[in-house]
Parts: sequence; structure tokens; C-alpha cells
Amino acid sequence: MNPHIAAPIVQIAIDVTEPARAIALAHSAMEAGADWLEVGKPFIEFNGLAGARELIQSVPDAYWLIDLMVIAGSRRYVEAAKGLNARNVTVSALSPEATVDEAITLGREAGVDVTVDLFNVADPVAQARRTEARGAPYVMVHIGVDQKRLGGDEHAIDLLRKVVNAVSVPVSFAAYDVEEARAAVEAGASIIVQGEPLISAQDVDGVLRDYIDAVHAFRPRGDSKPAPEGKFV
Repeated sequence: MNPHIAAPIVQIAIDVTEPARAIALAHSAMEAGADWLEVGKPFIEFNGLAGARELIQSVPDAYWLIDLMVIAGSRRYVEAAKGLNARNVTVSALSPEATVDEAITLGREAGVDVTVDLFNVADPVAQARRTEARGAPYVMVHIGVDQKRLGGDEHAIDLLRKVVNAVSVPVSFAAYDVEEARAAVEAGASIIVQGEPLISAQDVDGVLRDYIDAVHAFRPRGDSKPAPEGKFV
């Protein structure tokens, strides 16, 4: 890991559907100290890549991850991410191995990082190992909002710990509150992803600032704030 980059990175997911609100949230997140911004999947599905371009251009100097969750046809999506000036793109671990391999290779050639999302795979630990062996720079442990709502996330931190112990690449984790973020950092997560419910808070600026400050406080003493590019090497 680059000595100038301190974990945990805080990634704020812009998981809203209205462009004006998304742009406002992106600015709020950066002002609150976010390290990375995410063009969330709901935003992409409602606004397409044209909308994603407008959102990314509204905060052009940020490290943007675009949550495309690629399942097939890696080339067109990696090239699109590059054209949008996104720095990272998600690929579903449920996609064929050839798709994952191509995304990783094309991403390396294009200068676009790839995060392989382990969401809903049968054996996340084994898949994380295979993904790392294929050269993926990041993997993500992801418990869906439906699982969260129905109480199916009780083993999420245990799963995160197993994945972290199985690989050497940085692992991201979607945390829903400060307590879960703390547990995730203690389990070894390098990137904490947060969207809902914070981005729907009435005082979103204050809530984001408090959350980001709290998660950054979990960094080992003496570590510095991540460099602007936000990239692990």
C-alpha cells in the first residue's frame, strides 16, 4: 500500500436518482472530507451514462468510482468509464471468469481500476482468492439493502474478516452506520462505502461530515489523509 495513502478510505455512494440532488450531494460529500465518490447504480439506471458524465464533471478532480456492476461485455464498459473520466469501475463476481479477466486487463491498459464485487456469490472467500489471482486491484464485500432490511447481514463482518485474511489486495465494505464502519475497519476493510441512509438525512451536510470524521478517526495515529488520486498500489 502506498505510504501516502491511509486507510480507511471513505467512499460516498451517490445512490439517488435526481441529477440536481446527486450533484449537490457530490459537492456536500467532498466538502465533508470524502476521499472517493461513487456514481451509484440507481443513478446510472435512471440517468444513463450521459447523466453519469454530468455528475462526474460537476466534481472533476474527485476520484470517481462508477458502479456499473459489469456482468458481460467488459470492453464497452471499461472504455466508457475511461471516457467519463471515472477512475474505478465495478465488475460483478457473478459474471463469467472471461468477463472478469477482460475487465481487469482492459482496466490496467486504460488506467481504470477495477473493483470486483462479491455480492451474492456462493463462496465469497474462494472467489476473492480467484479474483486476486487474476490481478484485480480491489475486491468488495457487499451485503444488499434487501438483505440488510430483512436481517440477513448478521454475519457480514465475519465474512469481511475471512475475505481480508484470504487476500492481500484492499477490500471495500458497504457499512450502514459508524458502528458497523468501526467493526469493518477492525476486521481489515481498507475502503468504507456509505450511501443510504446518510444521504437521505435532513441535515445531510452535517451528517456526512460527522460520519466521515468518525471513520477517518479510525486511522492509525500518524497516518495522513489519502493523496488526491486515492489509489492503492
